[in-house]
Amino acid sequence: MTTVVRRANSGDLPVLLELVAEYCEADHHTFDPAVAHAGLEPLLDDDTYGAIWLIDPTDRASADGYSVVTWGWSIEIGGLEVVLDEFYVRSRGEGRGSEALRIVESDCRRRGVKRIFLETELANERARQLYERHGYRADDSIWMSKELS
Repeated sequence: MTTVVRRANSGDLPVLLELVAEYCEADHHTFDPAVAHAGLEPLLDDDTYGAIWLIDPTDRASADGYSVVTWGWSIEIGGLEVVLDEFYVRSRGEGRGSEALRIVESDCRRRGVKRIFLETELANERARQLYERHGYRADDSIWMSKELS
């Protein structure tokens, strides 16, 4: 099976909002359409903050999943690092996620990215198995966060 992955653009916002809602439901996150819209739109305009890819887009109104990478910088590794912020595939177990991950990683290498970070929900063992098959390992560090209003 060939997986098609292409960069998303502003015309893909409706299908992306649908996919983000599914992702939130699957990971038990609250879905707020306004917040999702605000988070997606700048990533569709240009590459300033990151990039979004659609996985197996059949037409403008549908796709099998999406991936979001946002840029960061690290003194520790001397350069560009990214967060694989969201990665969602509807059709699991068919190889689409693996192929999409390879394409996203290839684009990151082309951009000079030195490290990719990601997080998974504690209960999402299946996602961790996918990432481990592709060479990702759990770090000793603990991510902490604080909401700023």
